[in-house]
Amino acid sequence: MEDKVFEIVSKVMGIPMSNVNIDSSPDTIVEWDSLKNINLMMALEEEFDVQFSPEEISDMLNMKLILLTLNQSIST
Repeated sequence: MEDKVFEIVSKVMGIPMSNVNIDSSPDTIVEWDSLKNINLMMALEEEFDVQFSPEEISDMLNMKLILLTLNQSIST
């Protein structure tokens, strides 16, 4: 699943997949702005057939938290 999430981040941000890793965040990816963050959340919801709450979205500030939240959403 991690590779798929990295692929989605790469596509949404318009950057090479090699630039995405577990430590990626808006602080490390200059292209990661608020609009692209919304697009990322929508792409993840569509790909994994989940729906994030507004609270979850506001907490998903880096790849580690995105993967953690996504795992929890898929488990429930």
